[in-house]
Amino acid sequence: MQKNKFQKIGRSTRVSDKKILIVDDSSTNVVLLNAVLAQHGYEVISALNAREAYKLVDKQKPDLILLDLLMPEISGFDFLEKIKKDQSLKDVPVVIVSAIGTKENIRQTKKMGAVHFISKPVNVDEVLNTVSRLLS
Repeated sequence: MQKNKFQKIGRSTRVSDKKILIVDDSSTNVVLLNAVLAQHGYEVISALNAREAYKLVDKQKPDLILLDLLMPEISGFDFLEKIKKDQSLKDVPVVIVSAIGTKENIRQTKKMGAVHFISKPVNVDEVLNTVSRLLS
């Protein structure tokens, strides 16, 4: 009998000690990314806005951040700028995951320190390949 590829097998599914922070105001996107990444053995923490994300990174430094740009109050641009100025976080790779994938936004976020840009709706294989490449 073949196991469902999404079936969890207790703690044995953890293949990595890498922690990924998802910052997105869409709970649908957070749930999707969390499920996919957790299934592939990553520890996932999430925030629905930049204010929550600031609190999380103060408590536990992630190994990678998946960041949406369009969020209320504090945009992903502002969050990216702030963490890249923080000495303890500046080396954490940030992947932008956004629906506003214009050439200008891609260029701007890379100039600000993002390492990759994934357009929404997300391609799960692209997310997994990017995360694997950056965390290996």
